[in-house]
Amino acid sequence: MKIRHIFIMITIVSVFGCGVGVGPYKDAILDGVSALNRNQLDEALADFNRAIKLDPGRADGYLGRADVLNAKKQYAEALLDYHRSIEINPGFAKAYVNRAIAYSHLEQFKEAIVDYEKALDLDPKIDNPPGFIKRLFSNEPNVDKGIRKHLEYLKSQVAS
Repeated sequence: MKIRHIFIMITIVSVFGCGVGVGPYKDAILDGVSALNRNQLDEALADFNRAIKLDPGRADGYLGRADVLNAKKQYAEALLDYHRSIEINPGFAKAYVNRAIAYSHLEQFKEAIVDYEKALDLDPKIDNPPGFIKRLFSNEPNVDKGIRKHLEYLKSQVAS
């Protein structure tokens, strides 16, 4: 009986979506995050583009699109959207972390260090990012260590 109820709930969520009652902008953001987490990068890019078109004055649309570009290894393009996200919301710690990742991939370690430190100042609890962000730490061996460990790694690269 319990399994039947779970199956029915999954079916309802699949058919009607879990974004019931949210506005079109938030719906686009949720769709983009979901697609990004499933590694459906083109779909995620389209969703974040839709969010930006709906409200270009909000930072999270640019952050999401930049995250997709980062995942596609289009780091220079990602930086443009991270800059815009931070311009809109200078207190957006996630944008600093993710911009640091792009800088790191471009071997702009000094800029990455500045952004990681800013993010940790803004939100000390941000040290344990979601899994898809950890995957972007690909230039460090043994990547699942968190932001503080990655920051230490980058500082060692700059020092050497």
